[in-house]
Amino acid sequence: MADLKDFVQQEMKRQQRAQTVDWSKRKARWLEELEKIFGSIREFLVAAGLPREQIEQTTASITEDTLGTYSAPALRLRLPAGGQVDFKPVASVIVGGFGRIDVTGPTGRRVKLIAEDAVEDRDADDQLPSYERDWIWNVYPGTGIRDTYKFDEQGLAALLLLVSARS
Repeated sequence: MADLKDFVQQEMKRQQRAQTVDWSKRKARWLEELEKIFGSIREFLVAAGLPREQIEQTTASITEDTLGTYSAPALRLRLPAGGQVDFKPVASVIVGGFGRIDVTGPTGRRVKLIAEDAVEDRDADDQLPSYERDWIWNVYPGTGIRDTYKFDEQGLAALLLLVSARS
């Protein structure tokens, strides 16, 4: 069972670290990661046979307390059988991760892509800021961590099947 004093002390340490974050570096890294993941998505889809003209780079306006209001890259796919899938970044500063993209399919079904620390068992006292860590993307098809899977070419296929399901 967790000790309340330990919990409060850990939260105080996190607050101190948050106050020393270089937010311009955090924002730059976030935007770089968005470009990378959307580039990977384009490459996967084109290699699978989707015509490039069915993949559209768009932009999203994001407002965050720490980063202000800014434009970020987004992506829209037009599916061959009709409908579209939108990849829209939501925020860089999220609990438990380094950023979130919502993916919405033609029926309104939505899943989340969440950028996380590539090192799973990082020490809680590690002071390395998020913008200096390696990031990985995972797919969160529901609430919580159940059924989460890695975002890669197979993960993209599973994600697209999930958001495009017409059940």
